[in-house]
Formats: sequence, C-alpha cells, structure tokens
Amino acid sequence: MTASSSTLPRRSVVRRFNLALGLLYLLCVAVATPVIYVATERQVNEQADRELKLLVDMVQSIQGYVGEHLRPFLMEKGLFYSPGFSGIVATSLIAEKFAALQPSYYIKNASDNPLNPKNQPQTFEKELLERFRNDRRVEALREVGDLNGQMMLVAAAPKASAKGCLKCHGDPAKAPEEIRTQWGETTGYHYKNDEVVGLSVVGVPLADVQAVALERSLIAIGMLTALFTVIFLSINILVRRSLVSPMLTIAEAAREISQGRMDKPLDLGRNDEVGDLAHSIELLRRSFVQAMKRFSGR
Repeated sequence: MTASSSTLPRRSVVRRFNLALGLLYLLCVAVATPVIYVATERQVNEQADRELKLLVDMVQSIQGYVGEHLRPFLMEKGLFYSPGFSGIVATSLIAEKFAALQPSYYIKNASDNPLNPKNQPQTFEKELLERFRNDRRVEALREVGDLNGQMMLVAAAPKASAKGCLKCHGDPAKAPEEIRTQWGETTGYHYKNDEVVGLSVVGVPLADVQAVALERSLIAIGMLTALFTVIFLSINILVRRSLVSPMLTIAEAAREISQGRMDKPLDLGRNDEVGDLAHSIELLRRSFVQAMKRFSGR
C-alpha cells in the first residue's frame, strides 16, 4: 500500500528555496575565500617585486655615478673624500636620509668586518653572506627574510674587494688619515683582493598575506551576504505572492468542494500555469454544481 498524502511529512516550498539559497551562499563563500587568498598573495608579491626593482636600480645608479663621475674627478684633482671615492659609503649616507623619509624600506651595505659599526650584518644578512662566500658563482639572491623585525622581500649582491679598495681597507697604517681618524684602526681593514667582504642588501616590506587576504575575504563575504540577503528576501516575497498564496487559495477551494460547499467561484485572474490550475478546479466545481442540479431535479 502507498502512504496517503496526509501521512507524508510536510515540506514547504519556501523552505526548499531557502535551503537551496543557503547552500549556494555557502558554496560561493567556500570558493571565494581561497581564490581571494591566492589573488592577494600574487598581488602582494608582484607589488613587492616592482618596489624592489626600483630600489635596486636606485642603488646601482648611485654607485655607478660615484664610480664613473665623482671618483675620476677627485683622483684627477688629487682630492680624497670617502663618499666620492666609495659607492658603498655614498649609498650608506643616502640610505640614512632615505630611511628617515621611508622607514619601512631597507638599504644597507653589510659586512662582518666593516669600518662603520652600523654596517654589522643582521642574522639574515649573515646567512646570505655565507651563501655568497660558499659559492662564488652566485651573483645575486632574491629571498624573503626578517630584517629589523619585519618580513621583507630582499635582493642581495656580494661585494668583493678590488685592488682599489685596499687603499682604505688594507693595512690600517697605510689607510688615509681621514679614514683612521673617523673610524679608528680596529675593524674594516686587512681585506684581500677579490675576497667577498660584504653584501649589498635592499629590502621592501612584504605585506602580511594572511592579514590582507582575511580583510579582503571579510569584505567579499559581507558583500555576498548583502547580495544573498536581497535575493533571499526578493525570492521569498515572490514565491509567497506568486506561488504559495495562490496555491493555498486553490487548495482551500478544492477542500471546500470536497466538503460539498461549491457556491464560491474560484478566479485568480492569472494567465499562467497557476491560473490554468485554478481554472481547472473552477471547471471541476462547475461540473459538480451541474451534476448536483441534475441529481436534485430527478
């Protein structure tokens, strides 16, 4: 035997629509979150790459200017001025000015045997320096590391001493008086020709991908929630007005007909599938009324 309709559990059409919308909303959130994270990570890295290239080009321009213009001019005049002779010194001085304006960026010439104590390498810089010394074929490194307590995208290049460097960094007794007076004779000397003595480091801040992705995900989820709320309310109103309410009216009319109350016409005034169903019920009512009249006339 088949179960009658009265014994089956009642399932609301509106509830089914709401459930479908809820599942669609959760699916959109589940898809959007990882997509936003991947897109954010890519955008953060691309922005850091662009900024890093800009800083590297700036440092190379400074050192190129010193080497090609200032140093030859000073040597021709028989003058000595360390920022004019050394691109590293010039870069360090400019980096200090730049850091005052843009403290989140990083420019440094690091060495574990520097004249200037400020050029002592941090932990991450020591690791890069050892990699350059262990493999002289490596001309540049591009890594993510911690500098000054901040995660940065870093470009580093080794600095090898040349014969010209030994004038200031060789035997301290033969170094220019200006150098010895300013920095003393303890560190920054006894370099050997073609020895990796330090590295040039440029770093740009690397935004916290997770934090940025979380912020963007919350914004996206908020927009999705607002959108689905509007859709949810609109569909509920539409379904109740266009489907549920007319169907309840038709069901009530059919119930009255089944109970013998057939004096109330059914006319929804609609020209669609629901209207066709109402019209069929109305024809059935009329047929019953005519049949009842015929039986009553006998």
